[in-house]
Amino acid sequence: MSDHQPTTHPESENHPEPTDSRANTRETWASLYTLLAEGLKHPDERLYRDVETGRFAAELARLTESLSVSLPGGPGSPNTTPDGRAAFDREYIALFEGLQVPYAPLVESVYRPWHEGTTSEGLLLGPPAAEMQSRYDAAGLSVPPAYQPDHLALLLEYAAALLRAGEQTAYLSFLDRHFDWLPALRQVTCLAAADIPFHNYCVIAVCETVAAARSRAELTPPSPDSIEEMIDRVTTRVE
Repeated sequence: MSDHQPTTHPESENHPEPTDSRANTRETWASLYTLLAEGLKHPDERLYRDVETGRFAAELARLTESLSVSLPGGPGSPNTTPDGRAAFDREYIALFEGLQVPYAPLVESVYRPWHEGTTSEGLLLGPPAAEMQSRYDAAGLSVPPAYQPDHLALLLEYAAALLRAGEQTAYLSFLDRHFDWLPALRQVTCLAAADIPFHNYCVIAVCETVAAARSRAELTPPSPDSIEEMIDRVTTRVE
């Protein structure tokens, strides 16, 4: 490698972001998606320890500050856990899987219209799940037994994988097609019977993060009418 260093110039609209900087930014976004995905999976012992000790909150703050993504101070908390991991798991199930009703499903299919040509609507394994399963099959990936193919944690990990592979066009298309239901999820979470500080905060953090990513990519936000349709759809299915 030569000792000669190229002359640098101040960044401006006429000077595109350097390649290394773009790669670092993509990796930071991928790391943030991956961290948030961990927060929306069934809690394991490592997540419990990370939240209890404040490591999860510290890493979330570091990544969002690096990307200039603003997170609100509440409701909820990124470092509040119940007494024991089993209770942490019960909280997750209460909020996201129907231990208490109404609840807030983390599965995209629940918020979408069902398959065309069918006479009844189901709950899980709708068109988004079928599409995601095809993506996983094409990549030689298997879906963990505890999750639907279009579970939000897996969608976040898939977005992170696209970024790390340098598939920017595919990532932007994925961001546009598979994350416009998050405003509905945010409102459904507010209506849920279970008030779970950590997981409520994770939903807010995901919604704010994705909203920032979509805004910077100049993607059209979902209309208020479409959000209301999603909310009506999910509340009808989970009650």
